[in-house]
Amino acid sequence: MPVATPLFRRLPLAAAIALTLTLPLPALAATPKPTELDRVQVKVSTATRSERLLSDVPIRTEVLRKEDIALRAATDFSRAAELINGLRVESNCQNCNTSEVQLLGLPGAYNQLLFDGIPLLSTLGSVYGLEQIPAGFVDRIEVVKGGGSALYGPGAVAGVINLIPPLPARSGGHVQAGVDVLKGTPQKNADVRLDLVAKDADAGLSVIAQRNWNSGIDYNGDGYTEITRKNLKVGGLQAWYAPTPGTRLRLDLQVTDETRRGGNRLDQPEYLANIAESLDTKYRRGSVSWDQEINADVDFRLAYAFADIDRDSFYGGLGDVVTDPSAPGYDPSQLDPNVAGSAASRSWRQYGRTHNPLHYIDSQLNWRLGAHALAFGVQYKHEALRDDNRTGDGQRLAVLEDATFHNLGAFIQDEWSLRDNVDLVLGARVDKSSELDSAVFSPRIALAWQATPNLKWRAGVATGFRAPEIFVEDVHVDTLGGEQVRVRNTDGLKEERALTTLFGFDWRSDPANPVWSWDATASYARIRDTFALGEIQRGDDGQLSQLRYNASGSNVLGAETNLGWQPSPQWRLTAGASWYRSRFREPQRIFDDTGDGGDTVIDSRDYLKTPRWTGLAQLSWMPAEPWETFVALRHTGPMSVLNNRLGELHRTRSFLVTDLGARWHRHLGAQAQQEVSVAAGVKNVFDQRQKDLEVGALRDSDYVYGPRFARSWYVNLRYAF
Repeated sequence: MPVATPLFRRLPLAAAIALTLTLPLPALAATPKPTELDRVQVKVSTATRSERLLSDVPIRTEVLRKEDIALRAATDFSRAAELINGLRVESNCQNCNTSEVQLLGLPGAYNQLLFDGIPLLSTLGSVYGLEQIPAGFVDRIEVVKGGGSALYGPGAVAGVINLIPPLPARSGGHVQAGVDVLKGTPQKNADVRLDLVAKDADAGLSVIAQRNWNSGIDYNGDGYTEITRKNLKVGGLQAWYAPTPGTRLRLDLQVTDETRRGGNRLDQPEYLANIAESLDTKYRRGSVSWDQEINADVDFRLAYAFADIDRDSFYGGLGDVVTDPSAPGYDPSQLDPNVAGSAASRSWRQYGRTHNPLHYIDSQLNWRLGAHALAFGVQYKHEALRDDNRTGDGQRLAVLEDATFHNLGAFIQDEWSLRDNVDLVLGARVDKSSELDSAVFSPRIALAWQATPNLKWRAGVATGFRAPEIFVEDVHVDTLGGEQVRVRNTDGLKEERALTTLFGFDWRSDPANPVWSWDATASYARIRDTFALGEIQRGDDGQLSQLRYNASGSNVLGAETNLGWQPSPQWRLTAGASWYRSRFREPQRIFDDTGDGGDTVIDSRDYLKTPRWTGLAQLSWMPAEPWETFVALRHTGPMSVLNNRLGELHRTRSFLVTDLGARWHRHLGAQAQQEVSVAAGVKNVFDQRQKDLEVGALRDSDYVYGPRFARSWYVNLRYAF
C-alpha cells in the first residue's frame, strides 16, 4: 500500500485464520492446503477509522470480501448485502423494485451507507441506489451494527455499512461478463476494470465500467411486470497518490445513467399504460480525501464528497381502463389526454422531475497519547431536494417539495486501553440539524474484554436521533389502482430519539488454528417518538395520501449468532441466525376505510415487512485445485404485510431459498498473475417466493414481500490480468 504508517499495520496470521471461519466462504485460487487457506489478511477501518486487526477492534465489525461476492456471482450491492447474517434486503414496490437494507431489525432509514467512510446516498439516491452500486467498485463490505462509534452521524441508529474500494498493489484489471436467466428472460451484465499502478506503488489510477440490462419480467402472467425493464450504465474513476510515506490523496468519481420501467404496455408511453412506474436517473457522485500523518502519534483526514441526482419520473397510469380496441368496453376517448375527465387526461399529469444535490465535508484528527487513542472531528452535510409535478410534455404543474436542510456535527472519541486485554471506547456527538431548534447530544460507549485467548466479550450503548427531514417515502410514490399515493408530514413532527444496547462474544476453538468459531450478540433498541405512516386516505382534493406522524415509540429486541466449522482445508461450513422482535409500544392504525363508506379498521403493533427469524448457511467444498463448489441456504421467516386494496393484514409463510454453484479457475503466465474463471449455478432452486402477487391494473404495488427473485440459472466468465 502507498502509505506505510501505524494506521496501516499488517495483520497477524493467527487472527486472519480466525476470521476465515466467520466469513462467507471465499473463492480460493490455489491448491487447498492449510498454508494457503490461512493466508487471508483482512483489515477493517470502519469502527474506529484506523486500519487494524479484525479481532482487535473494540466495536464488533463484520466483513464480506470481494472473493465471497465473486463466488456467489453478486453483481451489485443489493445482492451482496444478502450474504451477511442480520442484513436483509426487502423489496418495497412491485412496479419499480425499490428496496431497502434492514439492519438490527430496523428499516433502511435507520442505517447509513458509506463509501470509504463517507455517506454515499442522498435521500433520492436511497430509493434505487442499492442496485446502482456495482460489485466491481467494492473490495470489501464492512458492517458495524448499532451506534457504538461516535464517528458517524445521528441517523446511524442501526449501524453503518461501509463499502471499501480496492487499492491495487500492481497494474492489472479484469474483463467480466455474465447472464442470469430468470423466467426465460436473460439479465445480462458486463464490467471491465483497468488498474495502473506506479512502479513504487505510490500512485495509481483505476477506471471501471459496468452495464446491467434486462427486459421486464412477469412472474404470474398477468401482463404486468414484477422485475422492471432496466438499463444501468455506470462508469467510475479512482485515483490515489502518496507523495510522501505519510501522505495519501484519493479521488473517486462515479457517473450512473439508469432507465427502468415497470407495469404493463412497456411499448407505449407511460401515460397510456394501465400502470407505469418509470424512472430516468442521472446520478453523479464523487469524493476527494487527504490522509496525513504528522508524526508517529498524530494524523488527520480531510474529505469532501458530493452527490447530484436528476430524475425524470412517472408514477401512475390509466387504471382499470380497457386499452385493447377489440375488447368489450373499449372507449378511445379514455386514451386521449385532450378529453376532459378521461383517464389519459389524469395520467398525462402524473410525470415528475426531481433534483437532489448533496454536499458533505468530513474531518478527523487522531492523537495517540499513551494508552489513549483520541479522535476529534467535525462533519457537515447540506442537502437540497426539489420535486416537481409535470405533464407529459414537461410543463410544470406544481412544486411538490422544495426543501433544503443541513446538519453540523462534532464528535470526540477516546479509545482507551485500560489493560492489555481490556479496551474502553468513550465517545460523544453534538449535532445541530436545520430542522431542530436545539442541538442534540449523543453519548456512546463500548467495551471489549479479551477474557481468554479463545474468548472475547463486547458491549456497547449508543444514542442517536433522526430529524424530521424529507424521507425516501416522499420521493418514491406508491400506486394503488393507477393512482399516486403521496406522503406528507403532520404539523409539528418531532425528531426521533434512539437508545441502542448490544452485548455479545466471539469464541475460537484455537486462536492459532481454529476448527470451530462461534459468536453471538444480543441487542435492544428503544426509539421514542417513532416516525410512522398512517392509513391511506383520500383528501379533500381527491388525492390519495399517507400522513407521517410521531407514534408513542417502539422497542426492538434481537439476537444474532454465527457458527463456523472447518474440519479440513477442503470443507468449510458457516451458518448464522437472527431473531428480532420489532414492535410499536402501542397499536398503530394502518388501515381505515370508514371514511369511504367501509367498515374495516386495522391496528397493529408489529413493524410491517419485518420477519422475526432470518438465517444463512453455506457449505463449500474444494475437490481439486481448479474447482470450488457451494450450496447455500437463506431463510426468511413469517412477517406481517398489509394489502391496501383488500384491506387485509396478512401473516406470510416462511421461505427457504437454496442456491447451488461452482467455480472453475486457471492461473496463467510465468508469475500466475493472470486468471481465467467460469462460475455457474442455480439460484433459488425451489423457486421460493411470494405466490399471492397482486394482479392487474388495480394492484397494490406495496403488497410485495419475501425473496425478490424467482428461480434462475447463471453463468459468469472472467479474465483477470
